[in-house]
Amino acid sequence: MNVCPLCRIGADPLIPWGMMELNRQFCLGFFVATCLLLGLYSYTNNLYLRELALPRLIKSKKEDDLTMEVSLLTEKPMHAADSQIWIRMQQYFPEVIGRLKRDFLPEYKNPCFLEGNRTRCLPYFYLGGAPKCGTTDLWFNLLRHPRVFNNIVKEPHFLKNIPKTYSGTEKYLNHFDTFAKWVSGDPYGAAKSVVGDGSASTLWANYDIVKKAGIQTEGEIPFVFADVIHAIHPKAKVIFILRDPTNRTISDYFLFSRDKSPTHFHAKVVQKIEWFEQCLRSRSLKSCANVLGSRDIPRLGISVYIAHIREWLRVFPKDQVLILRTEDWHYHEDTNLLQDVFKFLDIEALPESNLQPIKKKETLNEIKSKQITQRQSNKHGDILPKTRQLLDEFYAPYNEQLATFLKDKRFLWKT
Repeated sequence: MNVCPLCRIGADPLIPWGMMELNRQFCLGFFVATCLLLGLYSYTNNLYLRELALPRLIKSKKEDDLTMEVSLLTEKPMHAADSQIWIRMQQYFPEVIGRLKRDFLPEYKNPCFLEGNRTRCLPYFYLGGAPKCGTTDLWFNLLRHPRVFNNIVKEPHFLKNIPKTYSGTEKYLNHFDTFAKWVSGDPYGAAKSVVGDGSASTLWANYDIVKKAGIQTEGEIPFVFADVIHAIHPKAKVIFILRDPTNRTISDYFLFSRDKSPTHFHAKVVQKIEWFEQCLRSRSLKSCANVLGSRDIPRLGISVYIAHIREWLRVFPKDQVLILRTEDWHYHEDTNLLQDVFKFLDIEALPESNLQPIKKKETLNEIKSKQITQRQSNKHGDILPKTRQLLDEFYAPYNEQLATFLKDKRFLWKT
């Protein structure tokens, strides 16, 4: 007697042949439908692993295995740092990665892409630093070059205020809309031109992106701005200008603090150093400099440059990161420095006649510093010597780490 293996209903001789045939057809249909459902489940489950469950799948993996695991699942080779941020940014900021990571148009030097019939652009370079390091003056001198688009606001602070919505990403793209329209309207004349993002916070405000993601910061911060930019534009050029940490911290404090008395400043420095050292007992330097050190005046963590620069050079190759000192730029005694920046950006040098006005003028930050120092001196007197000594001693080991890391003794700031 034939028995249906699925339904266990036998071909009983008492049952009419038509009913037996109907039963066989039912079993066959049930079997085919089950196979189709299993196939569909396998396919959708694979997509789920790719897009949603990927962080959980690799959570127990060692960091060395991360790139291979992601490459296998996404069928796309990735940089180790890029793979981590890709996973986390897809989870926390899917709009940013999904919309801004594109194949850029090859006819333009600047990263631009088509969104429908509309040309959209991202920055070719980023200029970062810290408050009172001279980013503003360097920015406006870069805009003197005819290949650097100058009809743009310096600091959109997109990463510091990274959005979770379509409208937020649209706002950032709109920031470069004038450039995008100019490039698309003159594809031959403007093809070699570039546009930048001069947000100084690009160097150090990583805690803000962590807050936006809603990530708890009891431990290590999972990603920094360098990861985000590399995920969107791996070939971006990045320029940082750094100032003597002690001088930067003093200048930053008297610019932003309400109580500008030297005694109050000293008390705050003592307090922040104690907090910082306590943080280091349970966290890494990276975490303390970003999460604790960059909040509240005086912002000591901003000037712990090694904690920030090391992250950028973890992600980007050295030939895509240029690090300058404010002291070398400050008086424009050698305009070759500006020419070096143009060379780094892969744009032609300016004629010497174009550089003469730069040599003769004071920097914007120099003028502001003189005004602030004069007001401070008139109202409160000079900074206490013991405060400067305390800051010098606090920053000294981090300056040594930076100088060793960059193989450049100028970053010891001893002269």
